[in-house]
Amino acid sequence: MKYPILLLAGRDAERRELLKVLDPDEKYKSKVALPFLGKTVIEWVVDSFVRSKYVEDVYILGLTEEDVKLKEPVHFIPCDPYSRLSQKYKTGLDYIIEAGKPHDELIFCSGDCPGIKTESIDKFIEEVQKRKGYDFLIGGVPEEVLKEFIPEHKRGVGRFKDVNILQGEMAALSPRLINDLQDVIDGFTDPELRDKKSFWRTLWLVAKRPSSWSKIFKIVFKIGTLKDGEIALSRAFKIKAGCIVIEDPGLAMDMDLPEDYDKIRRYVAKINNIEIKEKEL
Repeated sequence: MKYPILLLAGRDAERRELLKVLDPDEKYKSKVALPFLGKTVIEWVVDSFVRSKYVEDVYILGLTEEDVKLKEPVHFIPCDPYSRLSQKYKTGLDYIIEAGKPHDELIFCSGDCPGIKTESIDKFIEEVQKRKGYDFLIGGVPEEVLKEFIPEHKRGVGRFKDVNILQGEMAALSPRLINDLQDVIDGFTDPELRDKKSFWRTLWLVAKRPSSWSKIFKIVFKIGTLKDGEIALSRAFKIKAGCIVIEDPGLAMDMDLPEDYDKIRRYVAKINNIEIKEKEL
């Protein structure tokens, strides 16, 4: 089975520090449009997805054809670039349904992870196909995999008994989750909470639901496993949730901080045998 892929490429009402530093003249509407090793950031992402044997079409949410030029055939979904993530999910779902291509899960990915590999995309989608009936599946990358390339990182880490995991940039969401739990999605993605460590923010939101307390207790005291985390999230919001572990550092390399740009650029250059001659910005 092939899936439509929806790439999140919008921008924030308040410009992020990364763009303030790298694009002080405000030439680019979004960080995904920044030049990156001869392409734009999002071109690298699109190229990896179109090579996947499981991808039907690629859709972009948050930018227009005038904002970013792409060689590969993609679809631009009309969307308020400043809307909340839950609204972008809903806009994407409605567009896919109106296009006559309904699916049990929609696969979303950030448009700012240029190091993502096609092999990892295939592995993620294969796992989605195996886990029928899930409302939420998110990619996760073991911390040691990222540390091999970026030893000092500032990303939130979920620390479990069996694995330390970083949130990846791919996720599969059911239509039910997108339609019925927009307030929950907003709770996890509130821009005002962006500076807090994502894992502890997630743990706090889940812990507000008593049904999850037995598992949260184990996680806080470092005896809980990743499976315990999945069960806690599922119980808290009455959904079926899971994490798909992929050993690809590029899956967790989105660009939020100014220093991320050069670190990720060096990683992408390395895996693609590209010589870095000079800065592009």
